[in-house]
Amino acid sequence: MTSPIADRVMAATHRLVQQAMSGQWSEVPRTVEERRVLLDQLTASATAHDRPWLDALKQAMAESDAAVAKMRAAGPQTADRGPAVNAVAAEAANGGANLADNMMDMIRGSR
Repeated sequence: MTSPIADRVMAATHRLVQQAMSGQWSEVPRTVEERRVLLDQLTASATAHDRPWLDALKQAMAESDAAVAKMRAAGPQTADRGPAVNAVAAEAANGGANLADNMMDMIRGSR
């Protein structure tokens, strides 16, 4: 499935990586929330055929959220890390094996 919403989810993920790499931690919670809203929209419009790659996308997002949370924790300490960043680390801890690779395989196979 290719959709403008899926493209926006990927763009938000790219922006999140850029923010983390450049230390723009004040922007991270807003981007995490934007990505969650977009994923909810994508989920609402998904068909049964879309479920496998959508589940993989959710897992990949949880893994990236956990990585960002770890990066933030390892970086300079700030008074407010934001509840969204703290919550995603806990959510990602419940995730399974590396489904990001599976998602990419499914996307490549669908084109």
